[in-house]
Amino acid sequence: MIRSVTAGRFQLARGVVPLERIDAALRTIHLDLLERGASAPELGAWLWGMHWFPHLTYREEILALAAALPADWRTGARCDPQILLQFPHVGPEPEVTFHLDQEPDWAEGRRYERIVGVALSPWRRDNGGLLVKGDAGEVAVELDPGDAVLLPPDLLHSGGVNRTGAIRYGVYFRWLEER
Repeated sequence: MIRSVTAGRFQLARGVVPLERIDAALRTIHLDLLERGASAPELGAWLWGMHWFPHLTYREEILALAAALPADWRTGARCDPQILLQFPHVGPEPEVTFHLDQEPDWAEGRRYERIVGVALSPWRRDNGGLLVKGDAGEVAVELDPGDAVLLPPDLLHSGGVNRTGAIRYGVYFRWLEER
C-alpha cells in the first residue's frame, strides 16, 4: 500500500517503488561490479565524490525508480541521478556534518525544487541512514526498501555513520525549477 506521510519538513512515501524495481537496480549495480569490476582508486573517488557508479545513472533500471514516484514529486527539470552507497565506517567515528545540496553549474541560477531519496536497502540510524536537521534538532529518517523521502532543498541533511556490517544503498533524484 502506498501512503504519503508528512513528517516535519519532509514527506515520506511508503512502499512507493515496487520491490521488483529495487531488485533490478541492485542487480544492475552488483552485476556491474562482477563484470566490470572497480579498482581501489575508482572506489575511493566515488566515496569522496558521493557519486557511486556514475556510468549507471541513466540505465533503465535506475530511471525506473524515479518513474514510480508520485507525479507531483517528479515535476521540474530532472538532474543527474545519484547512486549512493554507504559502506561500514572504519576508524574513529567522524562528526556528522549537515549540508544543503548545491545546484549544478549548468542550472544557470535555477534552484532545486525538491530532492528525493529512494531506499534500495533499509535506512536506519545505525547503518548511516539519512539525518535531517531542523528547528526541533536532528531526526533520523528511517526507510525500508521501496520507500521514498522528499526533502525541500533548504533542509539541512546528512548521511549518518554506518556502524553495521552491511552496505546502505540508495538513489537520489533532484529536480530544478523549470525555465
